[in-house]
Amino acid sequence: MSINAKYQYTHFIYPFIIQKGKYVDFIESILKKEDKWSLKIHEYEDDEESYDFFLPYMRKFLFPTLYWNKSTIKSFKSSSRTFRKSLMLSKLSCVTFNYNLSRIKKGCIEIEKDYTINFEISDIKLICFEQGVCFFDIKMQIDDRSELINFNKVLDFNYYLRELTPKMIKSKLNDIDKCIKGINIAKFIKDNINGYENNSIDKIYYDKMFTYSYVCVDGWENDKDFDDMKNDFYKFQYVMDSKSSAVFNKYCNKLIDNVYSRWKYSVFGFSRESGVVFVSDKEKYDITRMPYNFEKRYLYMLLLAFYQRITLINFSQDLLSQDKTLAKRLKSDFTKFTHFSWFSQITNSEHGMEVWKRWQQAFELQELFDEVHREYIEYYDFVASNGQDKINVILILLYIINVVFAGLQILTNTFSIQKIQGYVIVIMIIAIVSYPMYLILSWIKHKLESKF
Repeated sequence: MSINAKYQYTHFIYPFIIQKGKYVDFIESILKKEDKWSLKIHEYEDDEESYDFFLPYMRKFLFPTLYWNKSTIKSFKSSSRTFRKSLMLSKLSCVTFNYNLSRIKKGCIEIEKDYTINFEISDIKLICFEQGVCFFDIKMQIDDRSELINFNKVLDFNYYLRELTPKMIKSKLNDIDKCIKGINIAKFIKDNINGYENNSIDKIYYDKMFTYSYVCVDGWENDKDFDDMKNDFYKFQYVMDSKSSAVFNKYCNKLIDNVYSRWKYSVFGFSRESGVVFVSDKEKYDITRMPYNFEKRYLYMLLLAFYQRITLINFSQDLLSQDKTLAKRLKSDFTKFTHFSWFSQITNSEHGMEVWKRWQQAFELQELFDEVHREYIEYYDFVASNGQDKINVILILLYIINVVFAGLQILTNTFSIQKIQGYVIVIMIIAIVSYPMYLILSWIKHKLESKF
């Protein structure tokens, strides 16, 4: 079935992690670009419905500047010390910056000869959570002169544009003749994070962007219409191009679990690489409120789930490194995350909670949390056990020394000091070198175990 879209937009989300110890410096680098970036200070009057959608503690976590009083705002804006500002912002649970687009930026990408997709960049945001987990959120839409947009073009738009990242631009996209105008997306990302992004290990989707996409289609009048569109919907959900010959098994439980439809003419799709909503213009809500809610309320739900997933993967990677010096910091960070960043209830909205549960399920957050928690307990017990072993050795040595000298005291009362002087020296040498020898042997054992 040929599908046409009446309206669409996509948020291309690039996740990245700031290197340890550089988060304040990164925030400062953004603040210094005053002509390009501005801090978003949330004000309740701007969007009461979206703020009230979240529970109070959730609202405070996502929008901490909403709770700044006039004095704090005035002090922040009047301060000329950029480092002081960045230090203050780095302590917030979440901070948002808006990119100052002087106008809508035009661009295009040539997929094949005589097949070019024109697009507009209408909004760019930078959202950073504590732990230095950040996201570039770039909103784009297809710039098409015709009233209806062929759905194949929507599929290709999401598939190819998500690859405009610093890493992918050097590989796969070298074979594509690009004609990016205005903002070069890959260069834009690189210029803003170069020197701050943690590239030591691949922890998340560094090569591609996450797509968060809305599309309103024409001609969806009944259930049969959607049945005919379902395979294309799955391509949309799993970010496939129009040439993909994939045929999905509509009875697959995994596919069914990652789809949610509360109303007849709207379907939500969830995956680790995308979040989509597929609606019909037959329902007025789908073309009036849905586009707004999807990129306001529900977008922050995605970012929260994404932040949790990345943070948990970070904990897991740190645990795998088996660096015992991390134990104290891991305990502090994981405890803080568990108490202040791990949420089960985020809204009173029944529909909102269903969407939140689907994101938890798609990212397998509960399973990941349980796994990291188990690894953390095992690792911490191991480190504590090793520490206790050392203490036990020291206590044993002290006990032996006390016994030896008590025995020597008895001997000196029985024999002359000259006769036992040699024994005293030998025992003292043994007592002195025993613990260093224990450490050396433990190190050798560790190296042999690591090798074999």
